[in-house]
Amino acid sequence: MIRAGIVALAVAVLAAGGAPAAFGGARGCNKRTCVEVDGSGLHVNYIAASTTWNGDFSGHFHIWGGGIDQNSGTGFWGYHQVYKVGVGRDLPNRAVVCAEGWEHAGGRLNSMGRACEEIKF
Repeated sequence: MIRAGIVALAVAVLAAGGAPAAFGGARGCNKRTCVEVDGSGLHVNYIAASTTWNGDFSGHFHIWGGGIDQNSGTGFWGYHQVYKVGVGRDLPNRAVVCAEGWEHAGGRLNSMGRACEEIKF
């Protein structure tokens, strides 16, 4: 009897509130580059690129995916420095956005890692 009451209550809560809210914000790192996606559901406020702890480098960041393709200026990127790209709109469901750090050294570009996150509802 108690079990039936709990099941009925759970069904009522789901019917009233719908499915759980989608999670749109995410953060991840790969090698010395991190990406942060700020938003909810498919709506993205901004995408940010940064370095990991002790991952400083001189060069630039590239952020792309979901219709976005932006490069930062070239300079020194330390741990607390962040390159942000304002989005302010919904991105396509299942869009993958990435940030890649590029070190400029000796006339060459060296990847400092590529971190990606999927936007999904």
